[in-house]
Amino acid sequence: MQIKNGKDFWAGLMFMGIGLGFMIVSRNYPMGTAVRMGPSYFPTVLGGILVTLGAIIFLRAFVSKIRHTIVVFPFRWTLIVAGGALGGVVYSAQSWFLAMGKIGALMTYGLYGLALFLFIGGFGPRPLFIILASVVAFGYLLKPLGLVLATAVLILVSAWGGNEFKLREVVVLYVALALFSVATFIYGLQLPFNIWPDLG
Repeated sequence: MQIKNGKDFWAGLMFMGIGLGFMIVSRNYPMGTAVRMGPSYFPTVLGGILVTLGAIIFLRAFVSKIRHTIVVFPFRWTLIVAGGALGGVVYSAQSWFLAMGKIGALMTYGLYGLALFLFIGGFGPRPLFIILASVVAFGYLLKPLGLVLATAVLILVSAWGGNEFKLREVVVLYVALALFSVATFIYGLQLPFNIWPDLG
């Protein structure tokens, strides 16, 4: 079979892989029922939907009339090696950083984030790794920086990965999303997130 649409091929593989990952990890928890959902219920259902969607997109790659060549993601070995080396150095010196207290812990988080950003930057086109890195950085920086500043990193870095960067639109989007996130997750759902960095 000839692959006629490389984008659908890779997107289908990605969706199926993520869906299978959700389903495999959630096997360790009780499933429950639709009325009384257990911790495994939602990830399993979501994983099944992603696998089905990914299979449809994957099969469409072989019958699509749009002809795209398969472009394998370009690898930038210098960034991959630099990210791995920086991560190794920070890991080996982690006790030295943690001896400095909370500032050292924040520096460790920041250097690990930079190492991860460099490693992700070794794969794919610029918008792909910038947007992916912003999402990973948000999850990684949520605890040390708090919800407001982690949201700023997410919005600013994601916008930088797009085709055009308009500061006014980015700031308006950030303020709206930060207010919505604090109102919903902190005050509405009362989740135990820091709003601001805990430097005390």
